[in-house]
Amino acid sequence: MNRWERRNPRADLVLRREVLELARAFAREEARKGALAVLLAGSWARGDARAGSDVDLWVLGGRSRHDFFSRGGHILSVARRTVPGELRALREPPYGGQARAAWRYAIALWDPQGAARRVRTEALRPWDPAFRPKWDRYVARSFVEWGEEVVKLTRAMGEGLPETAAVQRNLLVDALALLVAARDRLRYDQNHLWELAGRRMGPDWHRLQLRALAAGGEGLEASCEAAVDLYFSTARAFRDLLTPNQREVVGLVARAAGRDPWDLPISRRALRRPEGRRGRGASGGSSTASRRARPG
Repeated sequence: MNRWERRNPRADLVLRREVLELARAFAREEARKGALAVLLAGSWARGDARAGSDVDLWVLGGRSRHDFFSRGGHILSVARRTVPGELRALREPPYGGQARAAWRYAIALWDPQGAARRVRTEALRPWDPAFRPKWDRYVARSFVEWGEEVVKLTRAMGEGLPETAAVQRNLLVDALALLVAARDRLRYDQNHLWELAGRRMGPDWHRLQLRALAAGGEGLEASCEAAVDLYFSTARAFRDLLTPNQREVVGLVARAAGRDPWDLPISRRALRRPEGRRGRGASGGSSTASRRARPG
């Protein structure tokens, strides 16, 4: 056990029972207020929570809202959602895979009318092939838009702005993993998205990802160079999704960054697109990813 794990150890059976009773008490309160359903989600539902993990609770019915507060020595993350909104979230890019994974493990604490059961049934269905064009268009459009961050990163390094460059680097690496998950319709746990994307895209992409994140102690310049290379390595994997004009935009971004957009090594695995492949576990909490992950 390293020092980070000692600070926040895995929850033992006593603590898990304490949190479950806390969640049940919360569900009883919400039931009296008219909630259609209340569920325990995230790491406490999956069984891999740590002592300091927040308690993810979903309330179906009423106006959508997300609240954080403390109760009983724990942080409660309460997401209030409508049933139509939740069903829609299962189909919408880029977080449909995260939502589907989350519903796989969520524990219904109150569901007298079957509202939660209805959403879970939909979440566990295989991906509908009819979703593919919409998701592919989203991935292509978003990927091209992120080219602007490559240009900003290049400019920040040129102007000697290390803080700006580091932020642009991190945003870019974060967003690319999310787009990989969206392209392949992966069902993923938000806590493992970046590892999952690295494994999915293969060793060449994964090495660039690790360098871009400075996971091996790389300096600012080396990690920023790797982030730019990661973008164009991803461009090669996504090439077939892009329209001719989008490819032209990527080429202009490459010119600004001093790169050949189609000449970076990439594993053969990254070019394959298995429909409906599952990621690991269920989602809990919110992402710091790019255009903001879906809460809860």
